[in-house]
Amino acid sequence: MKKTSHRLASPGGFTLIELLTVIAIIAILMGLLFPAVASVKEAAKKAQAKNDCTGIVAAVKQYNSEYGKYPPIVIASGGSSKEDDDKDIIIGDPAVKKTKGVNSLLFNTLRAIDREPNKTHSLNPRKVIFFEGKAASDAASPRGGFLEKGGEATNLGCYFDPWGKQYNIIIDSNYDNVIDVDQIYDDSEWKSDGRPRVGVGAFALGKDNLIGEKKQGLENKFRDGQKVSDDVISWQ
Repeated sequence: MKKTSHRLASPGGFTLIELLTVIAIIAILMGLLFPAVASVKEAAKKAQAKNDCTGIVAAVKQYNSEYGKYPPIVIASGGSSKEDDDKDIIIGDPAVKKTKGVNSLLFNTLRAIDREPNKTHSLNPRKVIFFEGKAASDAASPRGGFLEKGGEATNLGCYFDPWGKQYNIIIDSNYDNVIDVDQIYDDSEWKSDGRPRVGVGAFALGKDNLIGEKKQGLENKFRDGQKVSDDVISWQ
């Protein structure tokens, strides 16, 4: 009696319809995943900026404790912040119209670097390092660190936020126990007696690289006391 052998039929390949279905499912999953990843990355940038702003404020306070005054910000004209006007001086990114200069005017002093305006350590004679930070990985487009070399010469020593703009700092240079944030944030909450009663503030412009919320205008960036701007600020 002959034994008959049974062979398993080899599985066939995907049909075109099945292949297109799989590709469509993958595309849908990727479409759902990418916004979530972008949101996580943006949240991480905001957290980093908040930490940096807090660190900047702490460093200026430590300078004040060491020398009994806030770091003098020497502007291009040769005058000091105290001589400039009745308002507190703001330094940082040129996108903020009220800034008097780049933030290396502060960080060269806080980092004990022998460079203007701290040439020969004139503003930090004890050479105390009040602030440390990593160097930006890309000098052509610095983000999240100091520009140590390369890039624009005017930005050498400047500290950049995760979105590629300089951190902005406002110091109570006229020693009236408030910081005049109303120079830049035209919001009723922060005018007159509503100005923050702190000695120093730091802020980053956020993803849109603008003061306040994009397309809303300065007067609407904080609505009904609720923050709608993507700016990262130290005093709130």
